[in-house]
Amino acid sequence: MGFWIFMLLMDLLIPLTMVVFGKMFMTKSPKNINAVFGYRTTMSTKELI
Repeated sequence: MGFWIFMLLMDLLIPLTMVVFGKMFMTKSPKNINAVFGYRTTMSTKELI
């Protein structure tokens, strides 16, 4: 029985992580496009003058 509880917790780990990161980015999103978050194409990271 303990194995199945462990497996349930491991199966819920990724969706819960996605929800936490989603809430975090909704409240505190990065201000500039950078190499870590968002689009990383040449045109999207090009600075507008």
